[in-house]
Amino acid sequence: MLGKRLRVAFAIGLVLVACVEKKKKLSQAEREAAQNIVLRSPPEPKHKLDIRFENKVKLIGYEVSVQRAEENAPFTVTWYWQVLEPMGEGWKLFTHLADGAKTNRINLDSVRPVRELYPAESWKKGDYIRDLQEVTLPEDWNSDIAVFYLGFWNGPNRLKVSVGKGDADDRAEALRLPVNGGPPSPEPPRLIARRLTAPLTIDGKLDEPDWLAAQPTAEFVQTMTNAKGAFVARARVAYDAEHMYVGFEVSDEYLKSTFTKPDDHLWEQDAVEIMIDPDGDGLNYFEIQASTMGLIFDTRYDSRRRPQPFGDVMWSSGARAKLTLDGTPNDEEEDRGYVVELAMPWTAFAAGSMPADPPPAGEQWRMNFFVMDERERGQRAVGWSPPMIGDFHTLNRFGRVVFPESAVRRAPPNPATPVPTPPAATQGTTPP
Repeated sequence: MLGKRLRVAFAIGLVLVACVEKKKKLSQAEREAAQNIVLRSPPEPKHKLDIRFENKVKLIGYEVSVQRAEENAPFTVTWYWQVLEPMGEGWKLFTHLADGAKTNRINLDSVRPVRELYPAESWKKGDYIRDLQEVTLPEDWNSDIAVFYLGFWNGPNRLKVSVGKGDADDRAEALRLPVNGGPPSPEPPRLIARRLTAPLTIDGKLDEPDWLAAQPTAEFVQTMTNAKGAFVARARVAYDAEHMYVGFEVSDEYLKSTFTKPDDHLWEQDAVEIMIDPDGDGLNYFEIQASTMGLIFDTRYDSRRRPQPFGDVMWSSGARAKLTLDGTPNDEEEDRGYVVELAMPWTAFAAGSMPADPPPAGEQWRMNFFVMDERERGQRAVGWSPPMIGDFHTLNRFGRVVFPESAVRRAPPNPATPVPTPPAATQGTTPP
């Protein structure tokens, strides 16, 4: 049935190509795109997204031909859509391009083969759509960022953004692309972890002497631009012979987390995230998240975003999370924020050439920290070391966490060696 539908769709596309060619000559890129609008299998875009427009359609990701755009230099963005339900007559797809001040500069609605060759009102349930756009920023762009807003309209109506970052105009913010001439990518930051002098009590509080003495990160920044974050968040790292500890302090006036099970998609609402690539080789790296309800999502990757779609979720970090909330999640009252305290055993990170031991003195691990913040509409995020593109799995942008002192794990006693039993103490005396 799918093959038949695809053949029909491609046949329609070819007919439309012929009709369109009477009006204008298609470029070679448009001709190729016309043959590849409806995909034969689910795509695996380089940059994953989960943006949904009501129950109709899902934007599952994109690919972009440049890491930074340049004025008057063409580049392409390819969007990948999954059709959940037919759109219906009259529905159209739009793309608005805004600058860093969120001022709309270009309407790209018609700059896409899909619009003419297989418009949204013809999409069928189950379709995977490849939607290619060619974009050229004008010479007077004068902004260090280009923001792509996508959505669907039908006369005065628009589909609402039900999942993902949306705005008051029912547009989804799908991509923030740096523009040359803007600020350069900053050097990945460095943080000194605190070697513990006493055991920690994992209670969601960072008030013990070692936590107070631990070096905090700078305030997290916007992940695409390195600009000041929309809310305040920072982290600290501590360690001993058995565990690495990460503490987060987050300001948040709207606490939201309705997930109930470990390994749910915690990143879709309020959550903190730790990315760990111990030896910095881009292989065998780890992702651990904690929600404001204390749930854990953890996974391991062989290489960048592999295995798909969410790594090896059967892997368990053994992480424990405790929180202190200043507010109540999921109600209508204004909140103030939360503190997360995470403990992760070193044994969790044994992979490849990495042993199940704490790092030796002076070793550096590549790590990054993020906070996802659910809003009344949409979502936002801040991070320690900004990826500068729309993908947290940008491993070369991870910061460096330094472990300044060794933390040797104590060897268990040898069961073959009897341990002498001290003589019993008599009342009123002190045992030797």
